[in-house]
Amino acid sequence: MTSSTKVGLVLVAVIAAFAGYYGNKILGSKPPEIAPGQEITPELAQEAIGALFGPFPPEFIVPTGFQRHEPIRSANEPDNSIPTQPLSKWKELKPGHQVDVPEWPEAVGRYYIQRLTENTWWILADLFAVTLYVGEFEALIIDMPEFMVMEELFSNIDDILDGKPLTTLVYSHPHTDHIGAAQRFQGHQRARGIDVKIIGTQRTIREMDRYQMPLPRPNFIVDDGRAVFEFDGRDFIYASMVDWAHTGADAYVITPDGVLTVVDIFYGNRLPLHDYSGVQNMNGWVQIMRHMAGEDWHVANIGHVNVAHRKGLLRSLEYTNDIYDAWFRVAPKYWDRNFFPHAAVGESYVATFLRNLFDKIAFEVALELKLKLKPKWGHLPHWTLAHDHAMKVQWDLFLNYRYKDEPEIRPSFEPIKPQT
Repeated sequence: MTSSTKVGLVLVAVIAAFAGYYGNKILGSKPPEIAPGQEITPELAQEAIGALFGPFPPEFIVPTGFQRHEPIRSANEPDNSIPTQPLSKWKELKPGHQVDVPEWPEAVGRYYIQRLTENTWWILADLFAVTLYVGEFEALIIDMPEFMVMEELFSNIDDILDGKPLTTLVYSHPHTDHIGAAQRFQGHQRARGIDVKIIGTQRTIREMDRYQMPLPRPNFIVDDGRAVFEFDGRDFIYASMVDWAHTGADAYVITPDGVLTVVDIFYGNRLPLHDYSGVQNMNGWVQIMRHMAGEDWHVANIGHVNVAHRKGLLRSLEYTNDIYDAWFRVAPKYWDRNFFPHAAVGESYVATFLRNLFDKIAFEVALELKLKLKPKWGHLPHWTLAHDHAMKVQWDLFLNYRYKDEPEIRPSFEPIKPQT
């Protein structure tokens, strides 16, 4: 037996002994009661912290985004139940189909263009997707990603425009990766005698001002809520339904021919991005998803990877609902006033206690998902990000709901129909 093999066996034995000891002695136990004035010994604190967190050594047990530093990957293929159609610039996408495009661009500046309807095209370049609508007299584009090169863009769409001017730019949300080339686009068109109309809300301007974005502000303002603007004689829906979700000014746009554009909110053939695409308010994310679920549309540009459909949106809502349900089962076990004196000895600061507490709850929620719901969700990409998803839900529920006293009060995931 080699020395490295011996070391490996010893390490396995130590881990097994550690996990077995704490698994039997601590995990699942209740924190000891502490009487007023009772001395908190190190042994008592260890028992309390162990009962709270269970076996929680980062280097052995806990595969979390906070503890681990090695890269993770998702080995699952995208949902193969969605029929795929060959990419075509001129043939319309069949109902319920996605496009045959690679996960990563085959080359810098490579364009993937799919006709969605008679008037609307999906354009993917350098990981970012925009929507092009060509009307009878003029054209409109939704978003202008930061890596967009004007000469490349127009060389790829001039045949689609067929001489019609591209006069209007619509902002989906104020993040520079999706609108960072707006200044170049505006200058390019101005040099050709076109004064670009830029559509957004006062929220859009507020957020762009907040982050000092050196980009043109909307010069055509639509109202907050579910608004309508007219372009080329047709009505477009521009809905800014929540104060905060991914950003403070998220909107979804629906063309007259039923194409939804919403960016960085959901994916069609996979589970959500890590941290739900860095969502700033999970309640807002749930609300905008519910509003889109209640709208009438048939295919979506989601800003990345591929097109999406209602099935993908509803699946993301259902997956998130499962996380919320798991959280309501798990979290109450780890939050009690009797924990605080124990933490005073077992932890150096409140912040480290709360960090470990949040990490533990998110880990247990993700573990429950993996143990009970793997057949339902485990085949999809981003399944390895379940802990990230659970942590985002943790922040939302832990601070806003009386989950121990009134567990029946929780978010709704039902579609919200537009008010007429």
